[in-house]
Amino acid sequence: MLQLEGNMLRFLIHAYSRIKWYLKLLFVFGRISLLSQLEYRLNFIAGTCVEFAYMMIKLIYLVVVIRSGINVGFLTPQMVIMFVGTYIFMTGIWMLLSGVNSIPSQVLYGGLDLLMTKPGSLQFLQTFGKFDFGLAFPNVVVGTILICIGWISAGIPETFWVIAGFIIFIFSGILLTYVFTLIPALLIFFVTSISGVYTLFAALWDFNNMPMELYTKIVKQIGTFIIPVFIITNWAGLFVLGKLSLFEKIWGFTVPVILFLITRIMWVNGIRRYTSANG
Repeated sequence: MLQLEGNMLRFLIHAYSRIKWYLKLLFVFGRISLLSQLEYRLNFIAGTCVEFAYMMIKLIYLVVVIRSGINVGFLTPQMVIMFVGTYIFMTGIWMLLSGVNSIPSQVLYGGLDLLMTKPGSLQFLQTFGKFDFGLAFPNVVVGTILICIGWISAGIPETFWVIAGFIIFIFSGILLTYVFTLIPALLIFFVTSISGVYTLFAALWDFNNMPMELYTKIVKQIGTFIIPVFIITNWAGLFVLGKLSLFEKIWGFTVPVILFLITRIMWVNGIRRYTSANG
């Protein structure tokens, strides 16, 4: 028993040190990415302004809903604001992960060669080695503001458990966003061109620009259990409104983990097939 407890303690200490190391590395990557983008400040500001403009176009849907005063299913216009805000926030997270989006070019031109010589997880170094703050910043900021406005105007309770549950499902959505961004990129290990797959996943992502309550039952079932894209932006809002069953809560926790493990398997198998620039 004492030996088992000692082994467990050593495992926990090792896990803590590794997590701490990766968090420090994540901060360094973020800092370097931001500084490199600010090196060309005019481009950074211009890109941010263009993204703000695109986002204003997306908000036209929201303005129409608010002015009409029509409920979307059981959702009032105020509740819809929170759901759209979550979608915009998650879009910012998607755009932040430029390291994931650069995997196809890294594979095709042998860019992974240098990373393979560095210590640490190759998947971590590639997917979190670079961030695009210029595109992510407008979406994250505006999305957060809309979430707060929708929350307050809809009169949702601000208790500890409600806020904690919302944050937990937000992190679940972030993990699922990472997975949905990573899956099409990893296909480059197995096929020559993935442009069509990227287009398909972008179209699936845009299904979230309005709450899933807007769609028919069959579409909601597909978007929840077959291609669980609705979980990304809907589950946090549905939780605080008390509209999730116990099974749906469990599904919202487990499906991101399951899909993450699948992407991990895809990554390992893809690296085995990878041919470096030196052959």
